[in-house]
Amino acid sequence: MSSKELAKEILENIGGKENIQAITHCATRLRITLKDDNKANAEEIKKLDKVVTALMRNEQFQIILGVGLVNEVYDEIIQITGNLSSDSSQNKKYPKGVKGVMKRLSNIFVPLIPALVGGGMLMGVNYLLQQFGVVSDTNQISQLLGIFSSSAFVFLYILVGFTAAKEFGGTPVLGAAIAGILMHPDLVNIKSVNLFGLNLSIQKGAGGIFAVLLAIWFMSFVENKIRKIIPQVFRLILVPLLTMVITGFVAIYILQPIGTALSNGFANLVTFAINKGGILTGLFLGGTFSTVVTTGLHQGLTPLYVDLLNKTGVNPLLPILAMADVGQAGAALAVYFKAKNPKIKSIAANSIPVALMGITEPVMFGCNIPLGKPFIAAAIGSALGGAFIAASKVVSISLGLSSIPLIAIIQKGFVLRYIIGFIIAFAGAFIGTYIMGFDENTQVEELSIMK
Repeated sequence: MSSKELAKEILENIGGKENIQAITHCATRLRITLKDDNKANAEEIKKLDKVVTALMRNEQFQIILGVGLVNEVYDEIIQITGNLSSDSSQNKKYPKGVKGVMKRLSNIFVPLIPALVGGGMLMGVNYLLQQFGVVSDTNQISQLLGIFSSSAFVFLYILVGFTAAKEFGGTPVLGAAIAGILMHPDLVNIKSVNLFGLNLSIQKGAGGIFAVLLAIWFMSFVENKIRKIIPQVFRLILVPLLTMVITGFVAIYILQPIGTALSNGFANLVTFAINKGGILTGLFLGGTFSTVVTTGLHQGLTPLYVDLLNKTGVNPLLPILAMADVGQAGAALAVYFKAKNPKIKSIAANSIPVALMGITEPVMFGCNIPLGKPFIAAAIGSALGGAFIAASKVVSISLGLSSIPLIAIIQKGFVLRYIIGFIIAFAGAFIGTYIMGFDENTQVEELSIMK
């Protein structure tokens, strides 16, 4: 079945293009917000060739297709339906509370992941080339690679401003401009401002990603209110003018200090959890992260990773959470060796390489979750690996894929510890699955998880 044919089949089984409110995708999943969830036929979609599974999560209908294929099917759906992905937040449905916040953050940062992962991995490659003496840090090629790899991070606020405005219902280019205000180089010339007798310090980039998100949310609110007040004939000029002036002052005087407090608080919380919690923190994070991934909310953690990197220069969370991917792969390998059912063996064998590259949806939904006990054993192995990583203070220096690729961005001096944690998680999940076993009569389908 071609990507175009698959796209048409999916549309037919979700109530047609008229039932789509918004659509986006991440590395492996189509994420569709439907007007009427009852029109989606998940069971029929699961039967389609190349579909891993389909499920409702956080008021989104998610179809897991796998790496590469999801991009092609998404493009085909957009061609058939038009650009439904650009619906403003005013027309979208969101769960309440923390899930709603994570859903919005996921929508903001998922489009940026290719640039962040690509830049992070290239940064790691350049770092390894320097460490092995292939190039020096003064070599022009190495310097150019440094520029290539850091560009997405240097201009990250502007990228976030664009996607956040789109998510919050504002004008994306205005969002990029407002984010640019917060990182404008001339802010260094204004040391402080006086507001109602209070002397507030001004700093380029203060408040980090939290300040940017707050500013763009406020900008979108202001822009939409102003647009309703201003006569249509004057909107082209007055709406962006007033939006930038009002948001600019509020962002500098109020939202940056709030963002700074949030950024400092989060960095201190993570530092406290790692330093004081140690093994317990690693056990908890490593053991529970796969469950978070099943909901699709894990992408909402990206701004927290970014803020840690901006604030401290390292990310202690990513190596711990990476153990979840390793554990899933270890459990699947045990399934492969223990299973007699050829379908189960095939699913396990096909999904292990993908999991070892940091993409775990295929191994979880195609193998470990349907079989039950392997998913539990994977969580146990992941918890053990996470505990070792946390106790060993392993950190990454950038963003990137987890599992094996993460080795490239582990801070110098911690690579061996990361590999030991990797082995603990993998072996723990393998042994746990082999001992606990699983029911081979479980209904599974042969899945095509890679293009």
